[in-house]
Amino acid sequence: MKFPEFPEFHHEAMATTFTLVIADQSVDYARQAATACFRELDRLESELSRYVESSDIARANRLNLGETIVIGEDALHCLWLAADASLATDRAFDCAYASERAPAQAADAPLFTLDPAAHTLTSHTAQLHLDLGAIGKGYALDRLAAVLADWAITCACLHGGGSSVLALDPPAGQRGWPISLGEDRHQRVLSLTHCALSGSGLAVQGEHLVDPRAQTTAPRRERTWALAPGAGLSDALSTAFFVFTDTEVAAFCAAHPHVGAALAHADGKLFAHGALAALLD
Repeated sequence: MKFPEFPEFHHEAMATTFTLVIADQSVDYARQAATACFRELDRLESELSRYVESSDIARANRLNLGETIVIGEDALHCLWLAADASLATDRAFDCAYASERAPAQAADAPLFTLDPAAHTLTSHTAQLHLDLGAIGKGYALDRLAAVLADWAITCACLHGGGSSVLALDPPAGQRGWPISLGEDRHQRVLSLTHCALSGSGLAVQGEHLVDPRAQTTAPRRERTWALAPGAGLSDALSTAFFVFTDTEVAAFCAAHPHVGAALAHADGKLFAHGALAALLD
């Protein structure tokens, strides 16, 4: 959504447009802080994109079976978050699903391991293929919020293209940041603060979402959304929810009270679970 009353700053990175809306600050100060954020964003892309040959992820994808490399702080943290999301969703989200397993390697064997103390990643498969496309933009939003905090800015709304938004403190006098969810006549406007909302669907890239558990194209056709405390997590969960059945989504939200889901059905109606159900009531 547009917020014409507040300064808005845009930057192209990670194949999308990032937008920062900063409230309760002078325009000049907000612009300086946004410039610092965008420098950080470019640095993150250079470390996390598999398309940048020198990035940690591209280097990891060139590893042979059993080889180890040292990786940077952000690659380590983003991959750790991805691994946690994979474990929590029983691999409905898996940033390494396209890897080529070694002969006789068990289907549930880890494809890579991380050593946080040594800052290393080790490949355990014939051809590792890491892709942070379904979590990297959300992770970047979390990092940009940390940069804004260094500038003593807590009142802002951060967008990673049209797929993820991270709402911080709301503007003075407002209950939260108004964020749209859903499409056409079924669209709803939520008031969000201190949480992230991410969506997954086929509108932009077509049938690109795969169920890592079955290695088949996800059967769902309508959009899904995930609400979570952080944007990296909401980004990963929106992909997992697209892969899950409706029953699996409901069960996951019931087991994780801080998480919410919204599922669009063929008629456009929204069905919400967990923390999102309360917001849509």
